[in-house]
Amino acid sequence: MKKINILPGKFMIPALVLVFIFQQSPTLNALASDNQETSQFIPSLEKGMYVIIGAFRIKENAINYANSIKIGGRKPSVGLYDERGLYYVYAYKTLDDLQYARDKRAELRATDKFYDAWILYVGINLEDLEKGLTAKTAEEETPDMALVTQPKEILPPPDEINKKEKGQESDKDFMPPPPVQKDKKLYNYIFRVINATTLREIPGYVTIIDAARNKAMKSVSTNQMHQLEAPKSQSKEIIALCDIFGYVKEQSKFKIDDPMSSPDKSRISQSGGVTTVKFELARHKVGDILTMYHVYFYTNSAIMKPESKFELNSLLDMLKENDKLVIKIHGHTNGNAPGKIIKLKEDDNNFFKVTKNNIETYGSAKELSKARAEVIKRWLIKNGIEEKRMQLKAWGGKKMIYKKNDSMASKNVRVEIEILKG
Repeated sequence: MKKINILPGKFMIPALVLVFIFQQSPTLNALASDNQETSQFIPSLEKGMYVIIGAFRIKENAINYANSIKIGGRKPSVGLYDERGLYYVYAYKTLDDLQYARDKRAELRATDKFYDAWILYVGINLEDLEKGLTAKTAEEETPDMALVTQPKEILPPPDEINKKEKGQESDKDFMPPPPVQKDKKLYNYIFRVINATTLREIPGYVTIIDAARNKAMKSVSTNQMHQLEAPKSQSKEIIALCDIFGYVKEQSKFKIDDPMSSPDKSRISQSGGVTTVKFELARHKVGDILTMYHVYFYTNSAIMKPESKFELNSLLDMLKENDKLVIKIHGHTNGNAPGKIIKLKEDDNNFFKVTKNNIETYGSAKELSKARAEVIKRWLIKNGIEEKRMQLKAWGGKKMIYKKNDSMASKNVRVEIEILKG
């Protein structure tokens, strides 16, 4: 088979950067650069299979993480998944060698640091590739094999970013789980989350809560296997809370070391040392109001930040799934002080970047909240939703959740989606 050399892309930095290709197999290469800079251009992920070790909303965090580790003597690479606006750190890429990709994933998972490495399929028909492979057992296969319908496999944990109205990025970002402690008892869990109507898997996160202390322990991605540590309480009870935008929240309580003793055991099954907890989520009904806490705007503007794309796509999916849905988009700000407002021109569809072509005006907080609701409406129209299915409501700072100077005041800056018809 002909060798394929794959470069991670061009670098937009003043100094000459040498890109090293670390060939692992005829079709699989470790993609690594020994001199990645936070100012560099990150290439988009092209067609192929990527062995992923981390996912981030913020480019600099992804680059810093990639620069902090080495795999096989080389640093991993970073790629942008355009449709979700997320930066993936990957150790290997291959175009068509599925078995080798799985072997590399298994090698990484055998280590403490990368025990939850997984494969991202970009533009790949997995069924075609599997035809040439020997059938594997359920224990050999891993949860990410269900991720054929990429790019919906990653959602940042809900509490990882605490944005403020002034638009500064938080230092926190999604990072790979901490290394496994070998001296601690760990339990293998999969939280299978599907749409109750379509039966399709739902990307998102499940929050694991210490039931005795009512304290969140960690967030884990849906439809993938994770190793969980028991809470320190004597009962060892945990609550798995599944709260994904666009769906009615559900939870399940059980003993982490004896889940089948739970009254809720009808949703729990065990096989091959892995416990699967199944959630079938229903869509929200008429009258429900959904808060889009993960849609962010630049300071004093009605222009969204790129990390807003995931939740916007979740809203888009909900509207496309049911063409009878009619919604009202509510805009809210932190306080009622007037000020500068930056917004898009009527013919400008650059929804996620402030540019010199933007309009700058002065107005009230209510006007700013209206402009923010309007830009979401425009984005939805651009993506195929009929205008007649959307209404707007601007509140300014009239319905703040927290006081203006409260440590949680950033949550006052939000967009809410009310379901009017469905």
